[in-house]
Amino acid sequence: MNLTLYGANQQFLVDLQRTQAQIQDASAQLSSGHRLQRVADDPAAIAEIYQLQAEVTLNQQTQANLQRASAELIAADTALQGAIAGIQSAISLAAQGVSSTSSAQARANLAIQIQGLQQTLVGLSQAQVGNHYIFSGDLPNQPSYQLDPTQPEGVAQLQSASATHVIYDTNGTAIATALTAQHIFDPKDSQGNPVAGNTFAAINDLVTALRNNDMAGISAAATSLHASSDYLNNQLVFYGDAANRVTNATSLAQKFLVQEQGSLGELQDANIAAIALAQTQALNQQQAALSLEAKINQMPTLFSLLG
Repeated sequence: MNLTLYGANQQFLVDLQRTQAQIQDASAQLSSGHRLQRVADDPAAIAEIYQLQAEVTLNQQTQANLQRASAELIAADTALQGAIAGIQSAISLAAQGVSSTSSAQARANLAIQIQGLQQTLVGLSQAQVGNHYIFSGDLPNQPSYQLDPTQPEGVAQLQSASATHVIYDTNGTAIATALTAQHIFDPKDSQGNPVAGNTFAAINDLVTALRNNDMAGISAAATSLHASSDYLNNQLVFYGDAANRVTNATSLAQKFLVQEQGSLGELQDANIAAIALAQTQALNQQQAALSLEAKINQMPTLFSLLG
């Protein structure tokens, strides 16, 4: 037996297997787009990839939370702007009612208009984004108030909830994004009595005074409405500040996401052009090796010459 030829055949098989493995690995990288196919390829890099993937997922969830918060802040801002406009309209109607030239019937007609504004204000306290009542605090599945003329303030409070929910930016900083309808429209003292800025009490007092042709009551209600307008504008500042913080947090999260995805790509993404070239070279080597094997197999052996 020709031992030299046998050894060459053995080496040929080893080289062929290595080339086939290179082709398979290149095919897997081209198919998946990832340069690492197994943990054993680069254990340290795999661990870092998993960490970056977790960071990307967390960042994306943070951005989704910020987007929902932004939508609610926009809705809250719109509702408060509408409430302030309603209060200003009520103040204008109150000025008509307090005029000495207005009759009792005219004031009764004004009361009907104020009732429409009252209904609008209660509706604004029930503002929703999706299925969430944005002024219902920690109990967002139902409104906090509904119109009820039998109550002293013209409304019935359906629930009393705190607004403790916050969202977090990518640095873990908490951002408060909500106030309750009670805080915004119905502030009271520790004894449960309306305080200056109470929108529901002021608008209902105006309705009552107009109906009763009560000039002093109309004037007092107008003063309360001015205080309510100032108070609502202060609440609007809270939402403006929160919106700015959410906008800045969103920009920061997007910046971090780009960095994380870039680092992740450097670790796990295959160099498609380089891998395609390597695959082509390996295929050429494989073809050359197979052609050489065919020629070797066609060479006469000692036994065929003796036969």
